[in-house]
Parts: sequence; structure tokens; C-alpha cells
Amino acid sequence: MATEQEQRIGLKKMRRIAGSLLLLMAALFAVATCWEPLYPALGWLRAFSEAGMIGGLADWFAVTAIFRRPLGLPIPHTAIVPSQK
Repeated sequence: MATEQEQRIGLKKMRRIAGSLLLLMAALFAVATCWEPLYPALGWLRAFSEAGMIGGLADWFAVTAIFRRPLGLPIPHTAIVPSQK
């Protein structure tokens, strides 16, 4: 069984990995958008990286909304877990 300290370290590691992947998708999207006029096949890369960014942001929002208010905004039906304790 992992200690609380090990769990926090693991959580920080996973947050870094997820944030890095989101930044990677944003960078791929920017590069593909800039070079697409010269290389039309990059439209596929642009589409997939855009989908990755949208999926990552949607997952972040959904998980955050369960436990707290995303960006501190008073959005209805958020922070469900703390309010049900």
C-alpha cells in the first residue's frame, strides 16, 4: 500500500505528464496549421492534434468539476463530491 506521500508524488507526476501532452498537442496543432498550405497532408495531423486538445480539456474540466469549481466560476452542478459529504 502506498503512503500518502507516495500518492502525492504520483499525482504530481501524472499532472505533469498530462499537462505536457496537452502542450504537445497544442504545439503540433500550431505547426500543422502553419505548414498545411505547403503540405496539405498535414491536415490530418492538425485534425488529430485538435481532437487531442479538445479531449484533454474536456477531461480536465469533467474531473475538476466533480471535486471543485473549475476556474473558481460558480457553474451549476459542480463541486459535487464536497457538497455531498
